[in-house]
Amino acid sequence: MSSPPPKRRLDPYRGAREHRGIRILSLTVVVSLAACGSVDVSDLDVDSAVLGGADCGCDSPSGGEPAGLEGTVAAHNAARAEVEVAPLAWDPALAAIAQAWVEQCQDTQAPSGLVDHNAGRNDHGYPSYVGENIYGSSGGASGVDAVRLWVAEKSNYHHDGNTCDSGEVCGHYTQVVWRGTTKVGCAVHDCAGLTYGSTVVCDYGPGGNSGGSPY
Repeated sequence: MSSPPPKRRLDPYRGAREHRGIRILSLTVVVSLAACGSVDVSDLDVDSAVLGGADCGCDSPSGGEPAGLEGTVAAHNAARAEVEVAPLAWDPALAAIAQAWVEQCQDTQAPSGLVDHNAGRNDHGYPSYVGENIYGSSGGASGVDAVRLWVAEKSNYHHDGNTCDSGEVCGHYTQVVWRGTTKVGCAVHDCAGLTYGSTVVCDYGPGGNSGGSPY
């Protein structure tokens, strides 16, 4: 029997802060969307490439999701419910930060072909630290696509020791389920000049991956 892969302690500054881990699986995206209620992300079939607020005043946690992002909050909350963490609510202020950034299609950092993390996302007067996850695909993209792949990192993460398998990425998943995060706002945009230009940016408040265990 082969020995299990080595584990490394989770670096709180990877993933939703600045890390841009990439897994290129294929160029095909197949996805199921749910506009309301819960989403079982394990049933979504997505192959693609992935990178590693204020109250909206809406009647439901997902109120305000624009086209292409329907079901994004529900997908987050399905993953959070699995680890008994309170649900997130949609925040238009965070969505505006994400939208303003993704529309710039900035790609100056390695690896090329993907939108960079927004180093200035905390410069907009938001009342807490803003976390961030970014997803890029060479095909189409939606918020549920993005969450599906971020949550897939759960298999790399070991809560008992707050560790991540050696050579793997866990920070996108830990941001999705971070207990202290209460709001999320996302944007989707097609950056035609980039290899993985179909992009989803989700910003989180208060941002996670700030030290310690996510839940």
